[in-house]
Amino acid sequence: MPWFNSILNTVADKYGFRKIDLSERDQLRHREASEILKYLGIPLWKLPSIMTHVRTLMQDIDPSVHLFDGIPAALAQLKASGMRLAVVSSNSIENVQRVLGAETAALFDDYECGTDLFGKAAKIDRLMRRHTIAPERFLLVGDEMRDIDAARKAGVRVGSVAWGYNHMDALRERGPDEQFLAVDDLSAILA
Repeated sequence: MPWFNSILNTVADKYGFRKIDLSERDQLRHREASEILKYLGIPLWKLPSIMTHVRTLMQDIDPSVHLFDGIPAALAQLKASGMRLAVVSSNSIENVQRVLGAETAALFDDYECGTDLFGKAAKIDRLMRRHTIAPERFLLVGDEMRDIDAARKAGVRVGSVAWGYNHMDALRERGPDEQFLAVDDLSAILA
């Protein structure tokens, strides 16, 4: 998130949408994606170009950008407990794996990446079909309201994390099945 915040106003200049200040960033954490697009004045037709540009910028991401503290160990514990892990992201697989790092990326059984901003439900469906997983055995863990919406649309359970994009109060209002307030909660609750 700090990296994304650092590029947002530069991207706004390039694509002609509204710049925001620090206080507005916190307010936007309480809004869903469609409200944020409207607030920033981003028409849907510009979204694919903006997302492609951000993915390109991410290719040159500062190597000091890393996962939240404790995530690699929590994922390793989940994998060791016998869980299958997959990434569902609107970002490219190359960017996801670069940020994960080789060791952590190797923990994942599958990747469904490169979706449009609202295409996660279809990616979840593909993962379940490919791995013959019943919806009740699938849990999407995410940090945005759109993750909850995608899980509901795909008919799977969803868990929300408190350390990501949307504020936990906003996520709670959407009623996730699980809430992870700290990174250690992932392995404590799931494993």
